[in-house]
Amino acid sequence: MGSKGGPGYRALLRSGNIKALLPAYSLNIFAVSYLIGYYLNITLASIGGPALVGLFATISNVLAGFLPIVAGAFADSHGRRYMIVVSAVFEVLALLSLALVAGSGGKLIVLPAVMLSASFTSSSPALFSLMGESVPGDSMGKAMSLLFIASSASGILSYPTFGYLAGRIDDSRLFVLSALLVLVSIHLYLRVSETAGRRAGRPFERFKEALKGVTLLKEPPLKLFMVCICFELFVSSIASPFVPVFLQKVYSLSVSQISWLYSAIGFATLVGAFIAGYVVDRIGSLNSLILKDSLSVPLLILFALAPFSGAFLFLAVLAFIEQLNVASNRYVVENTTPEHRGLILGFKSSLAKLSAVPGPVVGTLLWGIGPGVTFIVPALLTPIGIGLLFMLRSATIS
Repeated sequence: MGSKGGPGYRALLRSGNIKALLPAYSLNIFAVSYLIGYYLNITLASIGGPALVGLFATISNVLAGFLPIVAGAFADSHGRRYMIVVSAVFEVLALLSLALVAGSGGKLIVLPAVMLSASFTSSSPALFSLMGESVPGDSMGKAMSLLFIASSASGILSYPTFGYLAGRIDDSRLFVLSALLVLVSIHLYLRVSETAGRRAGRPFERFKEALKGVTLLKEPPLKLFMVCICFELFVSSIASPFVPVFLQKVYSLSVSQISWLYSAIGFATLVGAFIAGYVVDRIGSLNSLILKDSLSVPLLILFALAPFSGAFLFLAVLAFIEQLNVASNRYVVENTTPEHRGLILGFKSSLAKLSAVPGPVVGTLLWGIGPGVTFIVPALLTPIGIGLLFMLRSATIS
């Protein structure tokens, strides 16, 4: 199965750099997955309702919209590992800040929550650059999928573990425990080999030179691709922050039950990520994205309208096909030069986050009409994004 489309997973896992990176990344994900996945949203909803959830998502998207550009540029000029470690250090600071303010029950908790989300997001350009540069070009889809697989597997463990602990220790101790685990992951990250050396010159000069890579975005394929990404993230951000709230309010699930539910769905993402690597390497990045979006339209509508047993199934299938998103980072890596790869990946992440800024606000308004409407409207908007992807594919072929 690995002969066509480059080496298989087993061969990639024997690579020294991947073998060093995955444990560090897995532990990092385990430490914060429950927070990013649902616990922050539920905590914020218990303090200020859906409006505070929407505010958190909006502010988080604004800040995270700028950080990846800076992080990607510095990853190109200072090294991939450098930026991954710096991002993890800020995660630790955010978690310790959460621990300090968790007991107050005030809305101030939104500030370290935003810091955690933004810090975690800012590491992605360096992570995907390092991963893509550590494998042969015809195996990049599977390499990107390995990060998704590690994320899914760690989430499967994180959701029930911290969900169990949440009912037995207070939030402050829970967040301190997460901070300690991220500190261990930093130690493991330091064992990863660098794939991009530091450039000569003063730091500001190196950073200024890296930013020149923005001119690459003037090329028609990359420009249209960024438009596609922006629209897709805007649409998905309308509904995604409200999934755990929907499960809690509509189906009356407890935090512990949602933890187990997310853990079960994690198995779907784990399998989906494994298969996605092969699919993306075989049919290409753009075809994979078209397939994902086409399948998501009916699934979102069914999730919003079905009884719980059906909704759970459709949510699991949505999580399964969502793993085809590895094609997005693969497309950037295969269409950029190494000296500006981190910047372009960061620019993509930043554009996506900024595009998602109005999404939660729209979601809050739709929630007021009806919780199901929050998911049906994004489904009806998705075909526009599919049309943009077809235009990009046609432009690439011609």
